Amino acid sequence: YTACSYSFIMLMNKVFSSSIILLSVAAQATLVSGFTGFSPASLATSRSYVLQQSVISADTDTKTTPKISNDEERNNIAEKLLTTCATYGQVGSKLTEEERSIIDDIAASLGSSSSPSPAKIELSGKHELIYSASPSASSGALGPLTGKVTQSFLDETMFINRVEFFAGAFKIELYAERKVLDDTRIRVKFKETVISVLGKEVKRFEAKGSGIWDYVFAGSITKPSGEKMLLRVMKTPSTFVIVQRE
Repeated sequence: YTACSYSFIMLMNKVFSSSIILLSVAAQATLVSGFTGFSPASLATSRSYVLQQSVISADTDTKTTPKISNDEERNNIAEKLLTTCATYGQVGSKLTEEERSIIDDIAASLGSSSSPSPAKIELSGKHELIYSASPSASSGALGPLTGKVTQSFLDETMFINRVEFFAGAFKIELYAERKVLDDTRIRVKFKETVISVLGKEVKRFEAKGSGIWDYVFAGSITKPSGEKMLLRVMKTPSTFVIVQRE
């Protein structure tokens, strides 16, 4: 019995180690190229319904990017954006072109109510990715897996893009620094990637590359439940929708 148990444990260790190696290789190849979630199959029916309704409203509401006159209208459009993203799923690369266009149209209609200097809004704490049209691992997608994506701002320049799988058992962190270019744009430069398993660092390597956050909208919104949050919509050029809950 003891010998069999030992053999089983050794076999499982080899399987686990092989899985981590494969995940690490995939992460290195894809993480830096963007900033990816979960698209439940159970939402297929509601996705179809939202698509039909959104196509109708897009023809009448979003083609001309309507002016937003008050907080209530801004909150309504923001809620529509968040609900549509939740229905379609976090990973935009898994959607149809029409579905991505619907999200882009709703996002664009928020632009006129954005903070006048969205790139200069103070960012701190943890922010949650709601939607990313990026085809890279920055949306949370890594092969067949989909992880939870967050941003953690450490100070005025440094932040971490973090993707977590299996409730945080496998974690990829991309350290980066940002620099405000003007009222609507921030330059991001990637510095280092850290891969952790079960809370222990297993690999650290230099990350290369840079990009631009071009803001469509940034500002405080209030959901129908009364919950307040900071909503950010950016182009990298892929569309990103990110929130910070209060």
